[in-house]
Amino acid sequence: MRFTTFVTALLILMQLSAQEIKLDDQWKFSKGDNPTWASPSFDDSNWTTISSASNWENQGFPELDGFGWYRKQLALPAGMAAAVKKYGGIMIRYDNADDADEFYFNGKKIGTTGSMPPSYESKYGEKRKYIVPASLIRFGQPNLMAVRVYDGIGGGGLATAHTTVRPMSAADAITMTYDFPANEWVFMEGEEQYMELTLNNTLRGKSRFNVVFILRTDKNQPVDSLVIPLTLGSRKKIVQRINFRLPEPGFYRCTLYLEKDGATGNAEKFNIGYEPEKVISPVDARPDFDAFWEKSLADLALVQPDYKITLLPDRSTGAKNIYHVEMMSYLHTKIEGYYAVPKAPGVYPAIAVYMGYGSEAYFPHTDGTPGFCEFILSVRGQGIQKPVSAYGKWINWGLAAKETYYYRGAFLDLVRAIDFLVSRPEVDSTKIVAEGGSQGGAFTLAACALDPRIRAAAPTIPFLSDYRDYFEIVHWPASDVAEYVANTPYADWEKVYEVLSYFDIKNLAPRIKCPIYMAAGLQDEVCPPHTNFAGFNNITSEKKWVIYHDQGHGTPNEWYDLRMKFFHSIINK
Repeated sequence: MRFTTFVTALLILMQLSAQEIKLDDQWKFSKGDNPTWASPSFDDSNWTTISSASNWENQGFPELDGFGWYRKQLALPAGMAAAVKKYGGIMIRYDNADDADEFYFNGKKIGTTGSMPPSYESKYGEKRKYIVPASLIRFGQPNLMAVRVYDGIGGGGLATAHTTVRPMSAADAITMTYDFPANEWVFMEGEEQYMELTLNNTLRGKSRFNVVFILRTDKNQPVDSLVIPLTLGSRKKIVQRINFRLPEPGFYRCTLYLEKDGATGNAEKFNIGYEPEKVISPVDARPDFDAFWEKSLADLALVQPDYKITLLPDRSTGAKNIYHVEMMSYLHTKIEGYYAVPKAPGVYPAIAVYMGYGSEAYFPHTDGTPGFCEFILSVRGQGIQKPVSAYGKWINWGLAAKETYYYRGAFLDLVRAIDFLVSRPEVDSTKIVAEGGSQGGAFTLAACALDPRIRAAAPTIPFLSDYRDYFEIVHWPASDVAEYVANTPYADWEKVYEVLSYFDIKNLAPRIKCPIYMAAGLQDEVCPPHTNFAGFNNITSEKKWVIYHDQGHGTPNEWYDLRMKFFHSIINK
């Protein structure tokens, strides 16, 4: 049955939140890795209490890349036992982990999201869901939840404000998996648009239930709503096809769940796409856009870089020497970075690496990217300089005018990084490439737009693009900018958008002349794919892209190999 409004489906969906218990964000924490920490009998009284809503670097564990453990007690009332046992257990969910995690309940491993070393794979940005069987639960007394987290680089931790717990329901007794015929769930023109559900009745006896499917645009405008009644025999499995129509190119939010006997199962929320290269986000650069950037680049050229490079022997244990680099940039501001050089004499291609928003400083690996020099830049007030930054929230700093805005200096720092690489005798200045993720993805594209010395670039999940749409699609960074507008005399949104237009990646994109290979995560709620393609689609040079349907704000391990093959294909021509 199809409804012209969303009212019925949304009323059913609202029942989910009524069943949930929301836990606070306070957890016991220790760095390191020890399997005994999953045990309820382990004494964690000497552990630090930290918030799961912020990364561990911000709470007394700076530069911690590797393992950390979280522990928390959970008490479930005895009166809940009958409902939990009837349908087999409880469901525990949290928003994220940075980067991979394992969840334990009363000492038993329940599940993993991502992969731990030696086969490490980040699942940063993916929502976590774990089902704890009733047999493990102690009612009326404490239960121990433990989360083992592995952070590959940058910030680390649970990265989630709330953990929720709810009993399994009648609807949960019907297991459901889903898939789409489109490659990586991105439909192209002419392809049939449908989803295939595999439904399995785990109960004895016939089950009648509803499948509810809600489709919205990425700006949460309604597109379609389906409620499909089904009957499934005892212990039977069926495959159900759900047809739909995506009205125009773009990205769409899907909500899918089952409803049975007045109870709702877990709501699966995910994104799909349609013809991303046809997403239209027209350039809205002001008439003086190019003149502004040419003047800015000229101002940078007047600043002597005064490069200072210092060997870090403790880091230089492999095939490369690692150096700390300092130099002067726009407005005579010091910026820093870490630089890796192969120990074997020679002249090498080089990679400029640009970092994410708020990332902790990290070093190149002494055996990483064989055959390349590598420079990881910390722009002003970020990375290495983050502990002493004077810029507050970078997205807001100096936002009153384009001349004073934070990203004017930060974007010019990207060019100064290329100046540094060109100055080095061991670098082949005709073979410089660039890469970075999130803010680093935006930096990569901005650097290419401002500096023609970059031969090729591989931005990942790029930030800072198509601000008007961006601020409608996701909560942040719109919330930070809204705070600026609310607290700054004479500030207004139109003036803010005018200033941001000079730093919008979609407006810089037409200046890019080198080949681009972009990766995006279809489930990204930080830098949503609409904003990735807003800039990408305005690039006129050679370009290609890949989307990963199962990735949030990240990419799988295979992306490293793909981008390195891309770089070699360009510099070896």
